Amino acid sequence: MDCILCKKEIDRYDPKFNQLRIDESHSVDICLDCIDKFLKWQQTIFATLFPTKAAKKWASKN
Repeated sequence: MDCILCKKEIDRYDPKFNQLRIDESHSVDICLDCIDKFLKWQQTIFATLFPTKAAKKWASKN
């Protein structure tokens, strides 16, 4: 399987971890590196939208 975002082959593919299910008829396969990048991006957005002390501390580390 190849990652839909970076086009790299997904090592140790597991549908539970690597398959993003959008709805019943749409799903994509994503590698763990892209999942980590996506999560960091989301955390940065939430830290910006909801500037709590913990979020500011996390955002300042990156």
